[in-house]
Amino acid sequence: MKNKEKYAKEIVEIVCEGCALAVSKETGKPVKCVNIKCSECTLGGSSMCSTMIKEWAESEYTEKPVISKKDKAFLDCLVEDFKYMARDKINALYAYGKEPYKSNDGDWWSENNGRYYALSCYVNVAFPMIKWEDDKPWLIDDFEEAGGGGRI
Repeated sequence: MKNKEKYAKEIVEIVCEGCALAVSKETGKPVKCVNIKCSECTLGGSSMCSTMIKEWAESEYTEKPVISKKDKAFLDCLVEDFKYMARDKINALYAYGKEPYKSNDGDWWSENNGRYYALSCYVNVAFPMIKWEDDKPWLIDDFEEAGGGGRI
């Protein structure tokens, strides 16, 4: 489902009121442009807003991840060197410094043997939404936008 399909009602209401459309960074939902600052809009306040809103509307809708308090606390302790997380074929969870790619042998690999760290030894770390079947790794910043806090 595309964003324009998910938010059709909200988009129509905003446009019918004669307002320009924006997308809240906090919620990911369409809002009236006049109600938020450019810095709070996913479109970045660029002069290309109309082009960017079309790209947003045509892109696939994705649910923002909701993480547990324990996972949020873990993210607060994870150093900023780690940018991605993925799970291997045997369900072990890893954090990576560089974007890894999925191999055919059941692992994720980072170019030039990029820095990675096994997280499965932390019994309180769950991140159940991260699965081997994922086509790409999860960006840790996406979890922070979902309430994961800041990292050291």
